[in-house]
Amino acid sequence: MSSVSELEDSISSSSSKAGACTTRSQCDAFASRTFGGPVKPIPVQGAFSYTVAAANDTVIVQDSPLDMQILGTVQAIHPGFVADRSYHGTIGSSLTLLIYSMNMLPGDTYFNISLSLLDGDFDHQLTTVRSLARFFAQSWQGRSHSDPDAITADLENCHSSFSYLSSNLPSRFQKTIARIKENLSALFSGEYPLVLTHGDLSERNILANPETGEVTGIIDWAEAGILPFGFTLYALDHMLGYLTLDGWVFHDTAEYLRDEFWRVFCELAGGVSQGDMELIQLATLAGLFLRYGIPYKPGRKGVVGVGGSLRLSFSTEPKPAPDATEEEWG
Repeated sequence: MSSVSELEDSISSSSSKAGACTTRSQCDAFASRTFGGPVKPIPVQGAFSYTVAAANDTVIVQDSPLDMQILGTVQAIHPGFVADRSYHGTIGSSLTLLIYSMNMLPGDTYFNISLSLLDGDFDHQLTTVRSLARFFAQSWQGRSHSDPDAITADLENCHSSFSYLSSNLPSRFQKTIARIKENLSALFSGEYPLVLTHGDLSERNILANPETGEVTGIIDWAEAGILPFGFTLYALDHMLGYLTLDGWVFHDTAEYLRDEFWRVFCELAGGVSQGDMELIQLATLAGLFLRYGIPYKPGRKGVVGVGGSLRLSFSTEPKPAPDATEEEWG
């Protein structure tokens, strides 16, 4: 991520590499002219885009196209969580920087909100996990129908990723990695939901009401892909604790909040069997390893790896969903 103070260098550099003669001031002028009024860069910028707030819209300039069909599908699955998007052409001397707009969603990033949260903010946290459960229930119900060849390719990619993890992560993770790898085919069998999966469901891409904790939006769907449900459930753990120099620490109320998440999820999703819950547990672990054990690779869809094993402490003592037995977790 880039700070506002780095924007000029960042956009000039990316524009130059793309062959476009475009500056930050040109982008600002286009946004102001097209959408009216003054424009203001958002506080935290993406690594490959430049975003400003203009009137009631957010304007994004980036060097790679968005899949508008996928974004339309995401909006249909997650009404109330995803912004409308429109394409407005290109800017610069070359057709490389593309311009999109979206309606401005309310709230602040959960990352910013969490910095001021205390263990005592129970009602706030309860509202957050309940609304996050609603988002995941929508995902469960909005299963996608991929062609068999695509499913086979995705399964092979997952096997390849876990082979990499087997060779590169410490020995304390190997038993869990082996168990996930042995059971991956069950997640791609067609009976378990394959869903449009956010590529980077971090605290920076989840918006919430600072006063109530209600999740108000999910942003940055550029790396969305179709994967088994649950690969991004690491987002729940993000809301149940925080990272310290000594490792991950869960809030005192984490177990109650986790149980409440699953209660709301099962109530809204409907028809979730014990067998489904066991596969959700497997998918959650798989997503954690793909997220925190695989290095970042541009263009990767579904779960963007961020490398390193700082947060893989989640996986050493996984937190099961209700009704899971210790034997199931190994």
